[in-house]
Amino acid sequence: MITGKKVFNDGDRIRATYLGKFSEAKLLPPAATEIAFIGRSNSGKSSLLRALINADKMPQVSAKPGSTRLMHAYRLGNDAENQNGLMLVDFPGYGYAKSSAVFRARFSEMLLDYLQSKRNVRALCLMMDSRRMPEEEELEIAKIARQRHTSLLLCLNKVDQLNQKELAALTKTWAGNKTFFEILAVSAAKRQNLDYLRTFILSSGT
Repeated sequence: MITGKKVFNDGDRIRATYLGKFSEAKLLPPAATEIAFIGRSNSGKSSLLRALINADKMPQVSAKPGSTRLMHAYRLGNDAENQNGLMLVDFPGYGYAKSSAVFRARFSEMLLDYLQSKRNVRALCLMMDSRRMPEEEELEIAKIARQRHTSLLLCLNKVDQLNQKELAALTKTWAGNKTFFEILAVSAAKRQNLDYLRTFILSSGT
């Protein structure tokens, strides 16, 4: 697990163009390669995304967790019309306790449809609160990624809220884990390890 503390500066955010919101994979704009951001509601996914990319427009985050129902797409780079570039697809948050069973089933269907489509999905970035352990949803996402031969990076967010003892315990807990392709401890608030995440994202487009 990568736990370094390099700081990612605001000026290093990835240039991006917001392409809109979409209900299913077949409606997404064309792109040569794609990377998806996935995470439980309240995992800090939206804050992390805002710390990583500098988009011309970003949808407002609802104050009500679990209310987003659509995928948001961003073209990374300076040329919004470049269909040979890298696109980032931000999935709606899942797992919120008050979300309807219909939406939870719809999320699984949306993700599976996306990964089984003919789109060139290079990697998934799975966001999780570092104070939690993977639950059924995270393990299912890891299983699907393995079946589809898609790289999966687990981002343990909010590590700034852990003390040294808790961080050491976290590192020990995840040592030798084989479920995920790679594990990265990050903090959107303190901008820790965002340089590693930025490199992972951009390398997915090559």
